[in-house]
Amino acid sequence: MSGWMRSFKIALTAMAAGVLAACVFDSVVPGDKPQNSTQAHRFLTQATFGPDQANIDRLTELGYDAWIDEQFAKTPAFTYQAFFAQRNAALKADQPNNAAVKANPEQVLEAFYTRALTDPAQLRARLAFALSEIFVVSFGNEILGGQAPEMVAGYMDTLDAGLNGTYRELLERVSKSPAMGEYLTFRSNYKEDPSIGRHPDENYAREVMQLFSIGVYELNPDGSIKLNAQGKPIETYTPDDVRGLAKVFTGWSNYRSGSYASLPAADCFAWALTCRDPAGFYQPMVAYPDYHSTSEKRFLGVTLPEQSTPDPQGDLTAALDRLATHPNTAPFISRQLIQRLVTSNPKPDYIARVAQRFTDTGGNIKETVKAILMDKEARSDISLFAPDVLKQREPVLRLTAILRAFRFNTPTQSVSASVTDAPGSQRVPFVSIGGTSDPAISLGQTPLFSPSVFNFFRPGYAPPQSSTAAQGMVAPELQLVSETSITGYVNFTRELLSSGVGPYWAVDMDGQCGAFTPALQQYIQGLNPAIAANKALQTAAANCKVEGITQRGVTLSFVDQRTVAGDTNALINHVADKLVGGSISTDLRQTLSDALLTLPVPTLAADGSNLDAVNSALDQRTRAAILIVAVSTNFLFTK
Repeated sequence: MSGWMRSFKIALTAMAAGVLAACVFDSVVPGDKPQNSTQAHRFLTQATFGPDQANIDRLTELGYDAWIDEQFAKTPAFTYQAFFAQRNAALKADQPNNAAVKANPEQVLEAFYTRALTDPAQLRARLAFALSEIFVVSFGNEILGGQAPEMVAGYMDTLDAGLNGTYRELLERVSKSPAMGEYLTFRSNYKEDPSIGRHPDENYAREVMQLFSIGVYELNPDGSIKLNAQGKPIETYTPDDVRGLAKVFTGWSNYRSGSYASLPAADCFAWALTCRDPAGFYQPMVAYPDYHSTSEKRFLGVTLPEQSTPDPQGDLTAALDRLATHPNTAPFISRQLIQRLVTSNPKPDYIARVAQRFTDTGGNIKETVKAILMDKEARSDISLFAPDVLKQREPVLRLTAILRAFRFNTPTQSVSASVTDAPGSQRVPFVSIGGTSDPAISLGQTPLFSPSVFNFFRPGYAPPQSSTAAQGMVAPELQLVSETSITGYVNFTRELLSSGVGPYWAVDMDGQCGAFTPALQQYIQGLNPAIAANKALQTAAANCKVEGITQRGVTLSFVDQRTVAGDTNALINHVADKLVGGSISTDLRQTLSDALLTLPVPTLAADGSNLDAVNSALDQRTRAAILIVAVSTNFLFTK
């Protein structure tokens, strides 16, 4: 058995045996600035898609509070809408004879991973992802995943823009989003008509209460459930509240610009094929008063009287004001944000402090995030993680943390203009990873492909018949864990380290191709007869020596690690620093040492004739060390 395969078996065994174990971390001292790299690493694990040296240095220089301010002030490198449009134009230019070709959910995933892995506005990107797992829309919807994926691109921009304001403003942005209107079926929601037995769609009315604002049971300010005189939880809303609130969400449908004004309002409200303004994929939904309920609306102690003239915006304002100021909302949303960023089981006092800040600032998103990340529960002294403060890294965040910790290459980051592009158009660099939903061979999770509005995992999930459940704790991300997914993750990580992940792309082997465009790739591979006679492509191809070589969308480079991989302890410390801020258990350190000693490195010959063999052995050691740490509880569980 090869040393690499032995390390693979060690990793698989370690992950399967230790999935609920506690982790040992260095003691940290709270303060405005991190006092060491361990503290900085821990903070950036909570606030980014994975610590990197640039952010560790910047955080150490600025301190926590100023770093958060700087991150909120950053403008993302691109909007999802602009990215989607550029990729759509590039795809059409590369396949001019295919009238059906267009950007699809794959391009939204490209935008997601490009921001997660390369955008300096890391906190904004991480928070938008967190919000997307609370206010869920999904490509699993037939329209969003097929006819209108750009709606989801626009939705991610909506969430990012919402970071600049209050929860109340975010809730209105979400409620008017065409993606949300489609996903929770209240776009084209008709008012009631007793004569034919028609009732308004209740889907969004129910979920905006249950999942996006007040939850199912009344809460105390610290997030604990209120009980009645019989010791039973008190429900926050009734079926009558759902019916009353559903009337508010009638008469809303996709935006239409002036050029569509002459079309029948009925067609535009129903989003008929004749009235699908492309701007409606991105612009907030608008009111169609003729389809809005004018009858009395009762919900959550609010009564909106019968109207002689439909007032869709007035009703929406009253409803969202009630939801935003409900006493449940601050602790309910605060707890979920803490769970997405810091810990699965926040202590009641922690929730209460964040909820109070939420209330005091009118639900200001930035101030609430600061309260979460700056709280003593997030920054305080730690020596041993007890189970009640653990948070499992969800699969997507494992992948991004590994890629951001080490140097990765991607051929699509250097794509530039092609001779087949429209004049004046510009191609956008991107990271191509693709779907990772299969738990048997991949991560068991693809961003924005949640199986339901309840996200990939419920915030209150606890593994059945587990000690976690017996102690009244939750472990949301463990809803994705099974025997299949454990093996799948180890296999996926091994493949990532060995050959990369994502689609295959042709690569320029000798550096003579310049900008290696998809059009040039298609010319060389003979995939597009329409460009076979293109002189510019002929000249470019003549300077290339591609010869069918392909590269995965993302591959890792271990050149930087070769200087330390010859020394077992130095390599262990280096990988530990990169992936877990230097804090690993004694058992894990011993496991790493034992595994790496089975992977000898030959001595470099005086004439350097065996340099390739030496480098190969050094890279093999590095891959083994990363694999073992990446599947250990030290990496899989954070706080």
